[in-house]
Amino acid sequence: MQTAIVLDFPSAEDQQVIQAAVQTFLLTQTGRTRELMLKTIRAVLDRYRITKFGFADYYVYATYEPKWSMIRAKKTIEGQDCPGCGISIYTFKSTVRILGIEEFPKKHFVTYGCKCGAVFGKWELYL
Repeated sequence: MQTAIVLDFPSAEDQQVIQAAVQTFLLTQTGRTRELMLKTIRAVLDRYRITKFGFADYYVYATYEPKWSMIRAKKTIEGQDCPGCGISIYTFKSTVRILGIEEFPKKHFVTYGCKCGAVFGKWELYL
């Protein structure tokens, strides 16, 4: 009979794996790297049998859907510009991408990530 090995805390290496996955998506901004980022995060969370883990700028969560995860920013902005580099988050050629959306009645919390590496959130009204 095999016993499951439960690790106490994500190792520094596994934390770096998550952070590298997020940074790779922010730099490349492709659909494939987005998918890999979300599945990589989930694989690390599953390895430690946890559903949430926090970093300096964001939390990562396991979703109810197997193999997928979600990112939620810790920092909330009021304006329309990336707090890291100042680029507008709404322009057509913006380097800011949506990392996650949490839907609430009449408003959503949108987590954005920028090519400069900043991760931040903003409450968006839903009409």
